[in-house]
Amino acid sequence: MNLDSRISKIYMREFKDSTHKKNWTLLIPFAVVSLILVIIPLLLIFIKAFLPADGATVADNWTVINGFIWQKILTSFFIALITTIVCILLAYPFAYFLSTSKSKIFRTVIFFIATAPVWTSFLVKLVGLKTFFDICAGYDNSTFGHIWTIIGLIYLYLPFMIMPLYSVLNDMPKNLVYASYDLGYGSFKTFLKITLPYTRVALASGITLVLLPSLTTVAVPQFLNNNNDGSMIGDIIVDQGQAGLTSDIALTRASTLSLILCLVMLGGFGIYLIFQKVIWKRFKARRSSHE
Repeated sequence: MNLDSRISKIYMREFKDSTHKKNWTLLIPFAVVSLILVIIPLLLIFIKAFLPADGATVADNWTVINGFIWQKILTSFFIALITTIVCILLAYPFAYFLSTSKSKIFRTVIFFIATAPVWTSFLVKLVGLKTFFDICAGYDNSTFGHIWTIIGLIYLYLPFMIMPLYSVLNDMPKNLVYASYDLGYGSFKTFLKITLPYTRVALASGITLVLLPSLTTVAVPQFLNNNNDGSMIGDIIVDQGQAGLTSDIALTRASTLSLILCLVMLGGFGIYLIFQKVIWKRFKARRSSHE
């Protein structure tokens, strides 16, 4: 081995070691922020749910979990699921056709208009939307029912479905689509075989950004649903937390509700993983064998 090759190997080894160290160094700020803002609060919620309040027992913390709470969780999940499905049906065609536009200025302007609600205050958007509905109806407090909550959530979270889909579709290599057409696939089959698999990760990101905030949303039902039973699980947790300022048992019950909701979301994620790893793979293998 000559001297140049030895020097080159030593340089590459030192370069890899330094790059590896730099990568670990870049993770330190993220780890610190995650520890302070995510891990420690979750641990405190978990611990608080199993600590007895003043003049009460641990069992009293869990008396808040009853049929009414499970009904609110199911209702909240149903509302969040409908919101997510509608957002997908609206955002995917919009992002797809916008990404196929040849005018860069047109794409930029329309994308900015579609995502403009993100830059507006959450409260201002809710007040403006409710005022618009009341003006259309001709009288105040005109919105009754969960449908208005769903409309409000779609309005608030639709940009979070558009952004990841448009980013991926805009950067998708066009030669993949052209190659699919050359192989004899039509538009629909090209979408199923090329476009949809290519945007799978972006679609999962959009679903996460819409489903979870919709499930745990606060204030939207109070603004847009005037029914007495229009609250969602997030509103109940907030009410318990506000009561916890003067009542220790209310604070422990708020922690218990938060813990139960986290377990429900983890359970849903586990079902999704089982579906993706087992059922979906079997379906794809069976479809491939038939083809």
